[in-house]
Amino acid sequence: MAQPTQQNIFLFSGYTPRSTALAERVRKACKKGDSVYIIEDSGHILKKRVQPDRSIVILDLPNIKQSAVKTIRLVKEQSDDTKILAIHIYTTKLLVEPLIEAGANGYLNYEPSVEELREAIHSVSEGERYLPGQIYR
Repeated sequence: MAQPTQQNIFLFSGYTPRSTALAERVRKACKKGDSVYIIEDSGHILKKRVQPDRSIVILDLPNIKQSAVKTIRLVKEQSDDTKILAIHIYTTKLLVEPLIEAGANGYLNYEPSVEELREAIHSVSEGERYLPGQIYR
């Protein structure tokens, strides 16, 4: 029986209290052995990424000072194979689609539950797109 692949999850949020609380939720959503890192500076998003195929970058977009689309493109420019899970306050397809077009592999609404995070992380790590059903009905 194959061992489950351990992942590195990188959480980038421009607001430290929020990133600390969100990181705790992400840790609960992850499998045993996965590592969760809080990234404080956009220049360091991919510095710890040793194994790109086992890494996901979670961008907490409302708390980052530059535009959401620009942030996603910046990460993709650093490494096109980076898997990105975007979190934002958007609740309509019209506003979410530019994030996906910019390169996000998945999207979650601003306050995702542990279960939603678990599903999204699993989907994105498997190469699938994750989008909330209420937006894409």
